[in-house]
Formats: sequence, structure tokens, C-alpha cells
Amino acid sequence: MANIPVPRALFREAHWKVAVDCKICRSSSSLYGVVDFNKSCEEAREAFLPLLGWPVYYYQCSVCGLVFTVDFDHWSKQQFIDEIYNQDYVKVDPDYAEVRPINNAKMVAEFVQKNTTLAMLDYGGGNGRLAAELTALGFDAMSFDPMIDDAPAPDGSGYQLITAFEVMEHTPNPVETMAEMAGFLGDGGAILFSTLTIDSLPPRNVGFWYISPRNGHVTIYTKKSLQVLAEGLSLEIHHFNDGLHLVYDKVPSWLK
Repeated sequence: MANIPVPRALFREAHWKVAVDCKICRSSSSLYGVVDFNKSCEEAREAFLPLLGWPVYYYQCSVCGLVFTVDFDHWSKQQFIDEIYNQDYVKVDPDYAEVRPINNAKMVAEFVQKNTTLAMLDYGGGNGRLAAELTALGFDAMSFDPMIDDAPAPDGSGYQLITAFEVMEHTPNPVETMAEMAGFLGDGGAILFSTLTIDSLPPRNVGFWYISPRNGHVTIYTKKSLQVLAEGLSLEIHHFNDGLHLVYDKVPSWLK
């Protein structure tokens, strides 16, 4: 992998604490570990970026198990774009542009049993490729990404299915993000989202490949933390596996 330039942001003095409040259940969360900003998911494929000497501190909740960092909580949208979701992002997530949205479109089509009457919203859709693929398959789908300033905002609620692939691990505000998605749902709608849960990780395993700040992975979940998150919004959650989940207020009629 080619070297990625050092971020333009000046290295800042690390501001860390021994413990902070969990972002979901508000319980005490102790320091879990520290990694370099350039740690990426591509390390699982033996591709390593040069170390920057920029420490990123992660915490783990003592109750729900959430692993998260507060280091980017103060960042503006532009800082995320400049330092993470820039032209080099594809180097740490090569499946982002085409492979993942194409595969996800096929999966979604099967999931809804090819019901093309459903109004769909792809939340955090980035370049809009997934919505475009679904539209090409005959679905009523639009894309919305809060990181894109000129992206057309969803017109109120009423969506029967909201998809959010590789979104929840990127938000520093998980409750607010899930609440915003839920606000776009119509009656009997559901949110289908992917994020890898890490219930089986041992203590201080911050070297796990998914805990990768260069990819923007700032919030890493357990199934319990997702359960608490859903319940806090008066929603139900079903886990298809460790990485795919469904949130709803009642089981959608189109799934029965």
C-alpha cells in the first residue's frame, strides 16, 4: 500500500481521562487502550500505514461493553472530511466505492423479498451507489449522508426500510444517530444496519483489527450495548449475526 500523507491537522496534546461516561448507558467506562491514528482495518490484510505518533484513546463500558473514543467528539464535519473521509479513504477501505454497495443491493433485494413498493432510505450512503443500485433494480430508494453538505435531506418520515451499512461504528454520537434514523421511519418501518459486535473480545485487545481510527471507527458495539441503545428509543432489535442487525418498533408486515 502506498504511503498516505500525514494529516494536515497539527498533532495535539492528548486529552485523556482514566474513566469517562459510556455514550449509550452512561455507566463508568475505563481506559481500554491506545492506538496510533493510522491504524486501519487493512492491517487485517497485512497492509500497514506508517505510524504517525498520534495517540487515540479508547474506553470500554463496565456495564454494556461499548468500546469508544472521545478524541473526535469535538471535531467539525470538515475535520472528519479532511482527515478521514478524504481522497485517501479508499486506500483503507477499498470495498467502499463499488464492491460493498453492489453486494449490499443484492442482499437488500432478497431481504425485502423483492418488494419494490417499499420506500427506502440509505442513511450514510456516501457516494449514493447503494441507492443507485437499488433504483436500477426497480426499488424506490434514495441516499442521504449527513457528512455531505449538499445532499438532499429526506422529506420527513414515512420510509419503510432504512439501511445503514458501515455507519454506526463511524458515529461519535450513537444515540443521536440512531434516533435520527428512527425519526425517518414510517409506521411499521425498520432499520437494517451493519456493524461488527465484539462481545468475545478479551480485556485490552485494542489491537483488534476493527478498532481502527483511520477508518473512522470510533464506536465499537457489543450486542448488549445495541440492545440498550434500541430500548432507550423504545425500539426492538434482532441480531441476524455478529454484523447484521434489524431495529423496529413492531415487526414490519412485509417481513411476515
